[in-house]
Amino acid sequence: MKIIFTNRSGRASFKRAFTLLEMLVSVSVMTMIIYVLYALFDQTQSALRKNAAQVDVNEGGRAAMEMIVRELSQMEVSGYPPVLDAQSGRVLSGSKSFHSRPTPGTVPLLLAYQSDALTAEGTASDLAQGFRTNVLQDFTFTSRGELGFDITSYRVINVKNGIGTLGRYGTSGSLHSADPRAAMVNKSLAFNLHFDTAVARPSEPQWFQQITDGVIHFKITAFDQFGRELMPTIAWPDPLGLNLERLNSQGQPIYVVQNDRPLDGTLVQEKGGESHAWFYGGLPAYFDVEMAVIEPDVLEQVRQLPTQFQANFLGQKINKVTLFRQRVPIRQTR
Repeated sequence: MKIIFTNRSGRASFKRAFTLLEMLVSVSVMTMIIYVLYALFDQTQSALRKNAAQVDVNEGGRAAMEMIVRELSQMEVSGYPPVLDAQSGRVLSGSKSFHSRPTPGTVPLLLAYQSDALTAEGTASDLAQGFRTNVLQDFTFTSRGELGFDITSYRVINVKNGIGTLGRYGTSGSLHSADPRAAMVNKSLAFNLHFDTAVARPSEPQWFQQITDGVIHFKITAFDQFGRELMPTIAWPDPLGLNLERLNSQGQPIYVVQNDRPLDGTLVQEKGGESHAWFYGGLPAYFDVEMAVIEPDVLEQVRQLPTQFQANFLGQKINKVTLFRQRVPIRQTR
């Protein structure tokens, strides 16, 4: 007879547990794995945020450009008869239909692709080296409305250091009236008064519907039917084109205008090199519209910087600026 004794408690005492060194190694490995996973997650989130910001800019910019293109392509001459302009003494081919100009009271932002070479003053030497000067223009035009002709204006408002918000203003230019004395009113002069009032409207949010923020460049350029830019300093030989008056910044004629027919437009060379344009009973063949918008996160950063550092900062973030450009043909040029 065999008797076998078991000592479970003694056998259990020989089982090994984790040593302190092993615990430290395992914790270090787990910490490293968590850190790598967090870094990967943060990088993914950052990429998604940047992509979302870019999508927001693209969607906002495209929506604004689609609105401008849709309304601008429906532009028509206001349809009222020729009128004698008391200021110039010339006969205009119709009432006012289009006006563009550098927006008064705004200074465009000088933006360089090499920000370290750009001085805070934006001197003529900077321009001579090929730095891009942004432009802030506004334009007003007429289009067919339910009761007559509507007047629409687009302008960059709330501008600080060349950065602002694109705004839209619209009003009815209808001259319909039940008053029998309305027949005695000069329709062209009365409509021009409506048009001039829209042009002179203050750049305030109470008048302009805000469309998209972070606009640093807004420009419109007119072209003739041969694709040539209509400029104050160049008179293209075009017997079938518009009869345009071209003036320098002092209001003096640069070229002799044709006096045997009414004026279709007036082009004025501004001091800064930009043009100021009126069109009356005739319109250009098409327009080019340009708009540059900053991404929201960069816009927030740049507005927190002192004014003298904003241009350099944007020069370093030039890839965060999206430029939209659209060509808009005009259906009715007469």
